[in-house]
Amino acid sequence: MARTAFLLACDQETIYPSPEADEGITLKALAVDEENIPLMWLCLFGPEQLYQAEMVEAEGEDGEEIVTQLTAPLARVEDAIARLEKTVPRLEAAYPGRGSLSNHRDLLIQVLRASGLPYVTIDAADISDVFETDEDFADLLAVCLDYLNGVDHDGLDEPSELLSTLCDLPEDGRFLPIPELHSSPDTTEADLITLCRLLGTEAEVPLPWEPVEN
Repeated sequence: MARTAFLLACDQETIYPSPEADEGITLKALAVDEENIPLMWLCLFGPEQLYQAEMVEAEGEDGEEIVTQLTAPLARVEDAIARLEKTVPRLEAAYPGRGSLSNHRDLLIQVLRASGLPYVTIDAADISDVFETDEDFADLLAVCLDYLNGVDHDGLDEPSELLSTLCDLPEDGRFLPIPELHSSPDTTEADLITLCRLLGTEAEVPLPWEPVEN
């Protein structure tokens, strides 16, 4: 089974929200991706917006509880939108020559506002399981958010290599504007995969960057 990551909007200030754990919560899964955390989702947050929570799991016949530490970003939607305006140029700079992400940015803003909910977060528990410890995942997430927010760490020569540890873009995928992407005969499979790696695909709501079905 593929590991998944979700971009979530909710009405409570919590990470890894769920109807089971958070009484009365309103929750929308805006987008999803497999085996990757789409890069423009990361552009919504700063390293200071990473939070930790404990997840208690029962395992074995004796019901032994195992406590797992989880890390995720959380922001108010309007703050996330404001940050997106600042971080998208850094993402473009990590992949020079691929094109502009202004169209992608505007469509992501449209989806966030249309949710009608005040908070946005990422559920990446499945992805974090790939790492040896949650601390390793949290540290990597923080460094990626640092870069997108303008911090240059010593020894970071290729930001794309850093970002690829969370989201692996095809080497020849272009950042094509959405109308061109879905209408041009020159669009490649790599271009389409790149769109997914940037924004994710439909979860519960229609997404304006996906093709309209006739």
